Amino acid sequence: MDKTLISFDSATVPLSIRPLLEHAAIYDSSCSENARTLFVDGTDKAFLKIAPKGSLEREYRMSLFLCGHGVAPKAIVYESDSDGDYLLTEAVAGEDGTAEMHQEQPERLAAVFGEYLRMLHALPVDGCPYPNRTAEMLEELRVQGTSFVPPPGNRYVPQDRVVIHGDYCLPNIVMDRFAFKGFIDVGQGGIGDRHYDLYWGIWTLGFNLQTDRYRDLFLDAYGRQDVDPEGLAYFTRLNSL
Repeated sequence: MDKTLISFDSATVPLSIRPLLEHAAIYDSSCSENARTLFVDGTDKAFLKIAPKGSLEREYRMSLFLCGHGVAPKAIVYESDSDGDYLLTEAVAGEDGTAEMHQEQPERLAAVFGEYLRMLHALPVDGCPYPNRTAEMLEELRVQGTSFVPPPGNRYVPQDRVVIHGDYCLPNIVMDRFAFKGFIDVGQGGIGDRHYDLYWGIWTLGFNLQTDRYRDLFLDAYGRQDVDPEGLAYFTRLNSL
């Protein structure tokens, strides 16, 4: 994750967050057009995400749920004001899946990437704040005026059965030399169909490693017995819209 030292006026954020920024070096580590992400390097290390009003509540609630199961960083403060949303989370030690130390061993990376997704999907679903994630995705497409039609001959019926990440890409998993430390950017998660995450896992390995060579390693590590080819085809079509 790239970090650029910046000058930041703490008076621009809510009062509850300002003390945590005092005497800290602030770095811009944004990687999305939808939110600004700052790395706070002070007595305690944290990430501060700033985004349009109302857009970070889902990430806050999913962070609380996943942190309770020990797989996501602690959400320290969530505030919303007339200017936007602010989410401060602890920074866990390690680097994301795009770090050179991880990508220089692509076979190992693909394998643990599958294993850690399996771990996420094995979590108990009780208490998850978003119990119908797949249905929400389909409704979002309908509201946008997009008509979703499954691939020809595909009879797969999506299931809301497991806790999904919702954006399972290499930048969104933190590891310390392949040892799992936490999932981040979990605002698109909820209870959904495992093949949604599997699709994005395959996509990110191909995109970040610039080859499809590690697709089978990823699926084998996840567990082929629970991978339905029609499920993958269904969500490949869904994500192409």
